[in-house]
Amino acid sequence: MNKIKIAVIGLGRLGSFHAINLQTRIFNAELVAVSEINETALANFTNKFPAVKGYKDYKEMLKDESIEAVVVASSTSTHATTVIDCIKANKKIFCEKPIAVSLEEAKEVQKIVDENDAYIQLGFMRRFDKPYVKAKAQILKGEMGKPVSLLAISRDPGCPPIEFAKHSGGLVNDMAIHDIDLCRWLMESEVKEVFAHGGVVKFKELGEIGDIDHVNISMIFENGKMALIEASRNSAYGYDIRTEVICENGAVAIGNIQDESTIYKIPNKTYINTIGGFLERFEEAYFNEINVFVENIINDIKPSVTAIDGLKAIQIADAINESLKTNKIVRL
Repeated sequence: MNKIKIAVIGLGRLGSFHAINLQTRIFNAELVAVSEINETALANFTNKFPAVKGYKDYKEMLKDESIEAVVVASSTSTHATTVIDCIKANKKIFCEKPIAVSLEEAKEVQKIVDENDAYIQLGFMRRFDKPYVKAKAQILKGEMGKPVSLLAISRDPGCPPIEFAKHSGGLVNDMAIHDIDLCRWLMESEVKEVFAHGGVVKFKELGEIGDIDHVNISMIFENGKMALIEASRNSAYGYDIRTEVICENGAVAIGNIQDESTIYKIPNKTYINTIGGFLERFEEAYFNEINVFVENIINDIKPSVTAIDGLKAIQIADAINESLKTNKIVRL
């Protein structure tokens, strides 16, 4: 079987992680090229993997007709433009979330996707995380009845680098977007209205660039069910991702702040080791989503997480951001 020739755009933390997985763990793919505007990061990667060709300008890389698929892991603010360029170059695309930083951009991407019947998978990795996959399967069995409400908590242990935050789209579009997608996926209904409170409670430097570090979001779905989301940069104790779905006859809870099952007991103190960050918690999910992307291309299977999912998430995020500005309920 011929391997899928694939390239990666962006060698930040996540882009490098995807690229190394493609090079070392995903055996039906051949990483042939990477692109990164930071020359030092590009040189470090290509020195480590000399068989992989490096480009500073991804548009030059896209001219290589042997490249069949591209992973877009560049700065969030570049996603929409880069995805459109990849579509025009006739590449199959995996794009990290979010698909764009604004609703207008997301609609434009969807328009180009539709016009070109483009192949694109969105990087909502929690859909590929084993605990979330098992929870979804349990809900679908129907033994607990239909979902009636959802509670989601996403807490980062600290402030992201300010240069990253400037181009991330903000707390809602960068962080809460995962929970927004999970709400649609787990509740199996579209969001009808949102209301949000948020602000800067700790990191003034985020406020200086127009961002916030904490938000509480209330949602009502078209089927009348409800959800609550908390997204925060303020969990100094560790990376804390939890979701609970209440059903008619039971509930399913996903997530644990422990990185292992061990509890340490010493005089006057009992403690656990918490998860340090998103790569530690979702390492296998990130591998799974790229592996599925490659396998689906090989087997001519349409992606399960599409540009439409990306557009829907941005529509909801846009409404949440409007609610934050106006202090009013926003209907979609």
